[in-house]
Amino acid sequence: MAYAARKRLAELLEDAEREGDFSTRAEVPADALRIRVDGVGELPLPLRAPVARKLITQARQARFGRGAETLSDTGVRDTWEITPDRITLSGPDWDRALGDVLDGVRHALGLPPTTALRAEPHALLVYGKGQFFLPHQDSEKDDSMVGTLVVSLPSHHSGGELVVEHAGRSVTHRASRHQLTFVAFYADCRHEVRPVTSGYRVTLTMNLLAERVRPTDEDAGGPLADLAHCLTEHFTAPAEQQYSYGPPETTPPNRLVYLLDHEYTQRGLDWDRLKGADATRAARLRQAAGQAGCEAVLALAEVQETWDAVPPYEHYDHYGEVEHFDDCEDDECEGECLLDPDGEPGAERRRSGDFSDYELNDLIEDEINLGWWTRPDGTGGERISLPVAYAEVCATTENKDLTPYRSEYEGYMGNYGNTLDRWYRRAAVVLWPRQRSFAARAQADSEGALRELQGHLDAGALDQALTLARSLAPFWGQYGSGEATAPHFADALRVAVGLGEADTAAMLVAPFRVEALAEEHAPDLARAAGRYGRAWARGAVGGWYGTVGAYTSADRTAWLESLPALCTALRAADGDGEAVATPLVESAWQATRQQLANWLGVGREKERQAGLARLGAPLAHILQAADSGTADTIVTTLRGLPDTALECLIPALRAAGRQPRAIPEGAPAIGAFQALAGHCEERLTRVVARPVRAADDWSLSPAGACGSGCDLCPDLDAFLSSRSRKVLEWPLAQARRQHIHSRIDLAGLPVSHTTRRQGRPYTLVLTKTDAVFSREREARVRAETDLAWLRENGPARQSG
Repeated sequence: MAYAARKRLAELLEDAEREGDFSTRAEVPADALRIRVDGVGELPLPLRAPVARKLITQARQARFGRGAETLSDTGVRDTWEITPDRITLSGPDWDRALGDVLDGVRHALGLPPTTALRAEPHALLVYGKGQFFLPHQDSEKDDSMVGTLVVSLPSHHSGGELVVEHAGRSVTHRASRHQLTFVAFYADCRHEVRPVTSGYRVTLTMNLLAERVRPTDEDAGGPLADLAHCLTEHFTAPAEQQYSYGPPETTPPNRLVYLLDHEYTQRGLDWDRLKGADATRAARLRQAAGQAGCEAVLALAEVQETWDAVPPYEHYDHYGEVEHFDDCEDDECEGECLLDPDGEPGAERRRSGDFSDYELNDLIEDEINLGWWTRPDGTGGERISLPVAYAEVCATTENKDLTPYRSEYEGYMGNYGNTLDRWYRRAAVVLWPRQRSFAARAQADSEGALRELQGHLDAGALDQALTLARSLAPFWGQYGSGEATAPHFADALRVAVGLGEADTAAMLVAPFRVEALAEEHAPDLARAAGRYGRAWARGAVGGWYGTVGAYTSADRTAWLESLPALCTALRAADGDGEAVATPLVESAWQATRQQLANWLGVGREKERQAGLARLGAPLAHILQAADSGTADTIVTTLRGLPDTALECLIPALRAAGRQPRAIPEGAPAIGAFQALAGHCEERLTRVVARPVRAADDWSLSPAGACGSGCDLCPDLDAFLSSRSRKVLEWPLAQARRQHIHSRIDLAGLPVSHTTRRQGRPYTLVLTKTDAVFSREREARVRAETDLAWLRENGPARQSG
């Protein structure tokens, strides 16, 4: 039912196409205009070649815009330009003639009768033989600019046609040799000036500005009952899914996004400056929205589509195989002309360009995002980020019938067919029921929603704030604050405390991750825990740790540095700060404990040492933040780890030693660090006291069984454990050699492994290296250095 409503609505608005076009033309007698140019004087019309050449002497090479840049490239735009400050327009009938033309342009382009057009001179352009301007799109140079007016001065020339295209249609305009030729078109239309073949083409370009002349008549237009009925049906029927799999939706969509045909800038997006059929359709929708109890805003949409596409030069036989490529000169070619530089068969590199002549087969995927919209009260606009669901989209003109601003084609890659990605910029009318206005806008602007909720709380409107906050539940986890920064978390937390309803408060703070928490949030965190209880606080902390986000280990490490100060502030705050501090520390310890176990299992020494050393500072911060019970539990666990854990514990003690003031006097962490230092001193003393390896002792610890029950690992361990055997020559097939390679590399053993490729099978040669001795010497030096530091600078010595 919902799809039927959107389809019917698009059909009802289709006839608006007849009420305006994207380009129009008019001619006026040449004597209506007198045009004077500094350095040349008044131009006699029609223009002759000597006057045109004199204009060129006063002109500069014309430039063009690309993004934020202004460029000069005769390969793109080759023409001469005179700026408007050097041009004077006059004539006894000029103002009247221009006014009549602008009235006709407004009607022909379908602009609403509530606006008037004004033309502002932009430049005088001179095109000589061979000069041109490649297809481009004009920038809107003023908030009220809607289009461009090109006035061609009469002259004897050929070529230089102005071609304007929009939505798959194009119009070619040729200038009169005897009259002024006016061509107007919307600013988002792509257009070009083809090369002049003889003579000189001289034009005056003007910006078309739209200004409101009287208020909009909200009651104007024909019957709107059908449109209003479609809106009501759309907002009451369950939203349908784009694909058939998955459980059906039971709730109706929150909004309707009707895509308009033209492009607009943020500055130019206004109900009174819509173009052509857009103006009529938007006005009808706005009126129907009023009848259906809906609000309407204008928005800017970014659209991407991925199509299964066929290049125009490919032909297929009835089996679907490529028969021939029309632009390849080799009659025997079977697709080799599309090979990539490495000669991969059937692969074509991704490339950008104009693919308007490609045949589109099936739409594979599409994505629409709103990036800007106006406010319902008409007081301006705001930047947003809102993905649009399939069940919310409606359009009379399909995307594929418009000209994309960018296209990328990727040829056949083996696992899927040829794909063509196309990007569009479209405006949209976005509607939602008034009673759902808060939720509809909150999906795009979570920060604004939180401000509004806080405003109701500050005004004492608790029931209204609760009702609005509850309406966020269906989407807040997906569209809410997500990876929001600390200020957004502060807003959500403050509102959560003020609502007084545990479930709704938990929903509001759930989308954040733990990295958003800071010392400044401690008072509100403690109040929330005091108001909603310890189970609520533990659940919230678990959600912050478990929220999937694009954080890195560096994000978490940086946040852990602030954990001691946060926990200190929590315990000092009114409420129940300990209810938040305890699960924060416990969750941090569990995550770090898992990382610690992972690194202890790594056999490659340098890799393991680096990983464990990186955990030192986070471990120190966790101990600094812990209460006495948690600190004792952590130390007990650490004391039970193997000697390799010293590669983490010593860096942790060093990190604590660098920040003695981070531990308040009498804090549980002092005893924890002293106990940990004593444990490390015992372990290091034993390491240093071990006998030095004998010069003939080549024994190594066994690599252990691989778990697959193979017959190779026991023989490998026997070789490793031998004091005297330094070399093992082992005839093995390739797969068995690879197994031994992986066992040695995984364990990081000081054993080289090479293959002697003689005989069958080849012989694997294992050789114990001098690292058997050098590693042990380096470990002893490290232990002696760490033990000396610990005895002189460890936490036990700093406690006083």
